Amino acid sequence: MVQQLFSHEPITVSVSVLSQMFLYLSALKVDIDEFLHSIGVEPASVKSPDARIPIEVYLHIQDQAALYTHDPCFGLHMGEYAEAGSWSILGYLMMNCRTLGEAFEKSGRYSRIIGNLIDARAEPGFNRMRFIFFSPPHAPHMTRHCYEATFASCVRILRSLSGLDLNPLQVTFIYPQPDSTAEYDRIFGCPVLFNQKHNSVTIDPAIARIPVKMANPALLQYFETYAQDFLAEMDCKTATTRAVTRIILSRLDDRSLSIEKVAREMAVSVRTLQIRLEEEGVVFSDLLKDIRERLAKKYLRENYTVEQITYLLGFSAPSVFRKAFKKWSGVTPREYRENTYPTIYQ
Repeated sequence: MVQQLFSHEPITVSVSVLSQMFLYLSALKVDIDEFLHSIGVEPASVKSPDARIPIEVYLHIQDQAALYTHDPCFGLHMGEYAEAGSWSILGYLMMNCRTLGEAFEKSGRYSRIIGNLIDARAEPGFNRMRFIFFSPPHAPHMTRHCYEATFASCVRILRSLSGLDLNPLQVTFIYPQPDSTAEYDRIFGCPVLFNQKHNSVTIDPAIARIPVKMANPALLQYFETYAQDFLAEMDCKTATTRAVTRIILSRLDDRSLSIEKVAREMAVSVRTLQIRLEEEGVVFSDLLKDIRERLAKKYLRENYTVEQITYLLGFSAPSVFRKAFKKWSGVTPREYRENTYPTIYQ
């Protein structure tokens, strides 16, 4: 189970997704560069085509934008500005599919192009198809803007590709109901439920057969080949990090785990390993700390005892683990367990 948790690349987002956010901010007459500078982000760092940014940077920009605009429905409104270009090559791939069903099948297959924070699984039902959206266990805490932007974007793209005013059958959120649901009703055009078990969107399966209005089979083949090559290149860029992560996970109970031991297992010099990790934007000590921190939080959510976590993560004593956890998260393990699902509305 632990191996599966960290078997993928670090959570990142394509900067192309920010273009959708920036369209909305521009519509509100916000000076984008001035806003980014005000929150400590260099504009040039989030405007390079096809560049990727750590999920923490994206969430910081998104949540600060919600505060900056005083918009409690920031995610919903950002979703209304979704367009093919906002989803990078994935959007153009979907534009050239024959049907909406094919477009969203391709979306699921190549979604990592735009990010790997939110994924979905389909649950077929009688005369309905339910898509349950979820994030990996080690994802950082997200405000409701993330899922709301994702759902609103999906509905917007659905309508854009078909040229029809299509609505879901139902939308659900795990969050408590806000004071006003008017914008949810307007944007989704269907029942929207809160305090539910899952974040989900339910549609009529017949939607899958609706043709995409600008389909072009030749361009579809071109963009799909490009998408396959793009993902292959992404995987190459994180090969060393994934290999090191697998070794760390298999040796977490080793109190003296070090880059020297990992390098020896990989049959390379320490310097070679450091250089390869640096090329992928990773520092060994940070990776080790990050894995331990995220697993500690996961185990606390699953009600492991502090003593069990101390052993599993290779700490010398519970007191050492408690001290490290407080340094990582700013709260004690007990405080974190008692506030596992903080609710933040912006």
